[in-house]
Amino acid sequence: MKKTAVSVFLLTAMLLVGCGEAAQNPTPAETKAQNTPATEAVTDEGADNSFAYPRPDLPEMNLGGGDFVILNANTAEWMMTNVVTAAEENGDALNDAIYRRNRAVEEQFNVHIKEIVDSGAKGIAKKAVSAGDNAYDDLQIMKGDALELVLQNCLVDFADIPYIQTNMPWWVQNSMRDMSIANHVYYGVSKFDTSHYDSVRTLFFNKEMLTRYDLPDLYALVNDGKWTIDRMREMALTVAQDLDGDGAWTDADQYGYCSWSSVGCQALMTGCDASLSLHKDADDMPYFDMNTTFYIERLEALTAMLNEQGFKNPGCKSENHGGLDYFMAGNSLFYSECMGNAQSLRQMELDFGILPSPKYNEAQENYRNVGGNPMFHAILITVPDLDRIGAILEALAYESMTTVKIAAYDEMLWGKVSRDNDSEDMLNIIYSTLSYDMPIAATIVNGNITDNYMWKNKTDFASYFSKNESKIQKEIDKTVDAYLSAQD
Repeated sequence: MKKTAVSVFLLTAMLLVGCGEAAQNPTPAETKAQNTPATEAVTDEGADNSFAYPRPDLPEMNLGGGDFVILNANTAEWMMTNVVTAAEENGDALNDAIYRRNRAVEEQFNVHIKEIVDSGAKGIAKKAVSAGDNAYDDLQIMKGDALELVLQNCLVDFADIPYIQTNMPWWVQNSMRDMSIANHVYYGVSKFDTSHYDSVRTLFFNKEMLTRYDLPDLYALVNDGKWTIDRMREMALTVAQDLDGDGAWTDADQYGYCSWSSVGCQALMTGCDASLSLHKDADDMPYFDMNTTFYIERLEALTAMLNEQGFKNPGCKSENHGGLDYFMAGNSLFYSECMGNAQSLRQMELDFGILPSPKYNEAQENYRNVGGNPMFHAILITVPDLDRIGAILEALAYESMTTVKIAAYDEMLWGKVSRDNDSEDMLNIIYSTLSYDMPIAATIVNGNITDNYMWKNKTDFASYFSKNESKIQKEIDKTVDAYLSAQD
């Protein structure tokens, strides 16, 4: 097995390096040795757009104007949008950034970037592999579907794709770390993916309500390391009121929190340093430990908070975007949703701010935030020319750092959505502390816990995990076997 350690480039390095060691681009042979992801925690960039890395040393290729075909499973749903192509510049910052990025790469390689959008991309990919069809150069797909393709031996190990430097900042480092098994990665996120910005789960708060109830400065709490679930609970229950006086908690009343089961629970659990997923040992091998005291006490604490009377609005669900209208109308102090839905808040008359997920307690060293379920790059084994694939994907990812990333931050998040200078610091914290839940046994260790236990005030977690532990281990073993057998 290939288990070569890689260098980790932190956000601070982006600001400090010029043309020293960072300028040393690997040869194609060295690239394969550097594709193994880091197993330690690394940071993604925040809203600071400083960028000091030189262009990757990619080969000159004239591809004769042929197509580079991207099969995109995202269909622009409200949670997130993965935009791959733009027909022309139209004045919209993100659209124009994508257009310029694609044109730069098309001119570099004399290639045409073509997008096929189909929500059934997983099934299309399976049929392509079965038929030996090489019609698709890059697959944009969710991690659960990508794992299923790995288990059916449909995807190429990133370590076998020349020129791709997954240890560089134009690849989302923690997506590589978290999706790696035995130091092998078959799918990952790059700054090419606009869904990387949209899919992040975040927390908004009503500034007017904060002032009206004389509540503490939330930004100061975050900066002082004191933004915890206890502070969130206290503040949420302070504003909770039975407005119509009927003695029942209904949609007509005022609450502390709006969200829906999956997004809200994922964000809170991750913030408490106990993401709803499996974990990995020093050899990058997954294991199950959510049945331990560390995780169960956090699950119990969050379940109790979520189900205390007045804390969460019972009318919030996925169908109404976690209670978007309630929050915009001033019905709740906090609102948790995907960042991609934040643009809807541009129409909100009341002033609001952005926060990272709260920590479990002040003893927890760092804030943590969940990257959600963006679209991951995956390469089918039917692709005949990995040199071509690697060079184009690396160029697209690199070019996105000075086009798409800047537009996503400056125009979408910072320029159009956030409303104060402090929000920039909050965005830096959020995007520099992202993690991604491993999709192994996802329904058991994630979906059932969020939707059927935490949200519905069921707390027999120990019994649940004991009942399902053998099923979880079976899924782990199946996945590990698939990863190891692919390297034989």
